[in-house]
Amino acid sequence: MKKIFESKELFILLLISFFVRILTAYFYGEGALINEWGTLIHNFEKTGTIGIFVRLDEFTAIDKLVENGEKVLPSAFMPPLYFYFIYTIKFIFNNFLNFIHVIIFFQIILSLVSIYFFYKILNFLENNKNINLIILTIFALFPLYIYSAVQISSISLQIYLLIGFFYFLFKFYKTNKRKHLIIFSLFAGLLILIRGEFYLFYFLTLVYFFLFVEKNLKGLLISLIISLIIVSPYLYRNYLNFDTFTITKSLGFNLLKGNNPTYTIEGNSDFILDNFSSTNIKLKTDKNYEINLDNFYKKKAIDYIKNDPINYINFYFKKVFSYIFLDLNSSYDNYYNLLHLIPKIFISIIGFVSAIICLRKKGIFQYLSLYYFANIFLFSVFFILPRYSVILLPINLLLSVELINFLRRKFIN
Repeated sequence: MKKIFESKELFILLLISFFVRILTAYFYGEGALINEWGTLIHNFEKTGTIGIFVRLDEFTAIDKLVENGEKVLPSAFMPPLYFYFIYTIKFIFNNFLNFIHVIIFFQIILSLVSIYFFYKILNFLENNKNINLIILTIFALFPLYIYSAVQISSISLQIYLLIGFFYFLFKFYKTNKRKHLIIFSLFAGLLILIRGEFYLFYFLTLVYFFLFVEKNLKGLLISLIISLIIVSPYLYRNYLNFDTFTITKSLGFNLLKGNNPTYTIEGNSDFILDNFSSTNIKLKTDKNYEINLDNFYKKKAIDYIKNDPINYINFYFKKVFSYIFLDLNSSYDNYYNLLHLIPKIFISIIGFVSAIICLRKKGIFQYLSLYYFANIFLFSVFFILPRYSVILLPINLLLSVELINFLRRKFIN
């Protein structure tokens, strides 16, 4: 314990972070399991099938809570890890505690562990304790990060896994120890299970560090094997259900949600429900229903883009701007609250400038810069939600270390 809290400032910051999150949970914490997670848990408990759509007849299936006698179609719409997280907690605690409160408590603990790992990364990258403390405090007390810990959302678990991924990756990069490679690869596999598209960022990482920085084909193969072991049970489950290897099958829905004639930065799922509801398009409700439905959505989105490419290209860059800086027309409650707006704009500008500077310098900071831009350019293909800022938060702040060093070299030394 003494070793962990060798920094008095770290102990105080973790204590403050804990009580701030508990207080936030009291006033703003999620009170029930709703939306996709609520449907998935309910339907699994009733039928043993992880699924969202309930079959009504040969050509009709709807997103609903299953009732007795109805059939749930297997789903690959949501990545599975957060579902397992919720279900495990509900299974263990539901008989004697409010499992929603337990979920939020565990998410708060995960955010505190994330703060600790972030502290370790900062010490790894920068020797100036005062600078590290300032950056760490911004991360720990960033309003949207605090709020995300008390919502039923996978973001807290994702941030924990991402910071762990970076920490053990950087440790391996510096020490070349096998144990760090193994743990980094475990984190990579879990990240793929919580965000299906993470495999793209994982491959970016492998190419950069194992091929570009130093040729380490053995390490690359070991990492791939370990991460594949982690994701293979769910890949096999989906192969049995859909005859295809996939973690998630929601690309078409997300593409159409973010690319339709309403041109909404945050995406518009109501457009899909109003124009292409499952009761209208009449796809056969067999085991491939969700796969075929997603392919239908993808085709519609591509048709919209092909028919009006100039407007959709302009719209894409509006989404890029919204992700990096600010959504000028957000519909989310309290988005323009100064407690959210000022920190977001401040961190966004620092992160963007830092990423530009870091592109020139080979190594960890260049990799973080590439990761930063790859994240922005990929997600802007679809739609941008306010919580995406939390995903970029640790990357923005780590990049700021090099910006501070650049300014010190330029104007002080």
